[in-house]
Amino acid sequence: MPTVTFLGPFFERPMRHTMGMWIRGEVVEVEQEWLNEWRHTLPASHFLIEGEEGVTTDAGNDGLPDTGWSRKDILAWMNTNDISTGSGYLTKTAALKLIEESLSEVEDTTKTTGDEQ
Repeated sequence: MPTVTFLGPFFERPMRHTMGMWIRGEVVEVEQEWLNEWRHTLPASHFLIEGEEGVTTDAGNDGLPDTGWSRKDILAWMNTNDISTGSGYLTKTAALKLIEESLSEVEDTTKTTGDEQ
């Protein structure tokens, strides 16, 4: 769940979404939907946002991971499709490269066996 921390410059700042105050240094857990709606009231110079899920969009509209997908969703897709992620930390770019290589191997196998329809 995302968290929002008020960084200042003042000790307090009124909350725009409800009655209450942002207190400098106080960490507040918020829902992702709330963050998406109220982000425009949280300037990066005064607020720290952590733990955000990120929004996944399918740029190719084909159901295959691409740069519009979040890293979390890419890794879930890889797990669902039995593509190994290895033992170390896998960046989004590296994950997309592994997927591309895996899909290329499947395509090459299909062409060589003559199963292409």
